[in-house]
Amino acid sequence: MNWRTLLPLALLATGCSSPPNEVVPFRNGALRAPTYTQAADYCSAKGATPRWLGRAPAESGVLFQCN
Repeated sequence: MNWRTLLPLALLATGCSSPPNEVVPFRNGALRAPTYTQAADYCSAKGATPRWLGRAPAESGVLFQCN
């Protein structure tokens, strides 16, 4: 086995297995999603509409709230 095979297994074992395309809550009540489409889908699944708050830190997605 080489490091390319072991690295994903090591990350799974240490708990770093959360997918990068999930919605993440922030302390101030804002949510972060990787794309506008994923944010809109998340809110529509809850019967709400997204309110855009801007870009997430380090350009890692969009900040929003469901209203």
